[in-house]
Amino acid sequence: MLFDINDEEIHRIRYIFGTFDEDESGSITINEIGNIYNALGHEFSENELTDMMKTIDLNKDGYITFHEFLGLYKNHVFFKVQEQKLIQAFKICDCDGNKYVSLDELTRIMHEVGESLDNKQINDMLKEVDKDGDGRINFREFIQLMKK
Repeated sequence: MLFDINDEEIHRIRYIFGTFDEDESGSITINEIGNIYNALGHEFSENELTDMMKTIDLNKDGYITFHEFLGLYKNHVFFKVQEQKLIQAFKICDCDGNKYVSLDELTRIMHEVGESLDNKQINDMLKEVDKDGDGRINFREFIQLMKK
């Protein structure tokens, strides 16, 4: 699925998490979260980190387990990365830059990626995701199409 983290990424995150878990207890302190994110190539402000901690350290013990961190990572980092990929894909499909994908643009893209769909199938695809009924796909509708 589009928003799932693959095994390779989980292993990379676990490895980096483990380097900061020096006593091998399976948890790290809240202060080390920023260092882990930096090692993974993501920077957050002190305020963003504080807000993240409020949501993850529910028992307020000052420690984060790998599973808690993975949930935090998926919610705050992974989704942002996937969102950027979707924005780039949408811009490719939106050939005229009007912030919508028309039937003509969808047809061209389907043919370019090797999908041998006839006009009725492409029209049906558009109708299925065109929730507001304007005959074109906006970004929100595009996300739903990509999730299928």
